[in-house]
Amino acid sequence: MKVRPLDPTDARAYQRLRLLALQESPTAFSASHADEAGRTIDEVATRITPAADGSICTLGIFEGDELVVFVAVIHPQREKVRHGAELAGMYVAPTFRRRGFGSALLEGAVAHARSIAGVRQIKLGVNATNAEARALYQSIGFASYGVEPDALQVDGTFYGEERYVLRLDHLA
Repeated sequence: MKVRPLDPTDARAYQRLRLLALQESPTAFSASHADEAGRTIDEVATRITPAADGSICTLGIFEGDELVVFVAVIHPQREKVRHGAELAGMYVAPTFRRRGFGSALLEGAVAHARSIAGVRQIKLGVNATNAEARALYQSIGFASYGVEPDALQVDGTFYGEERYVLRLDHLA
């Protein structure tokens, strides 16, 4: 399993998996399938083009020609918050779950964040009812620090978002 940054040539594979994610797991994302379905390939390519300094990067793993997992790593540039990075929009295709792809991707995302000068912690949010995702994040050291109630509304039902942090300055 090779974790690598996605680039514009991966736009079709990313769009295919992203649309599946939004259909299959609508409570895991703030975007909806309707929000994303109309994006052109050029828009998708722009979205996944990594920033030259690594501050914005979408990482993925391919199995053959198929993108099977992705996550965005975002490093804010504002002086007061640039000691942190955030993971967003992680998704593992259903047939690749519980096979190590999620863990491998998270390890790659943590390594990428570590490579950014001054990053001391990584944050993420996950639907508080998603026990499998929460267990995955906890398994590599992320710790919960709170739940935002009613953070997401899908089809009239509200879901809390559990917030996690991984403190890199506490790891050897």
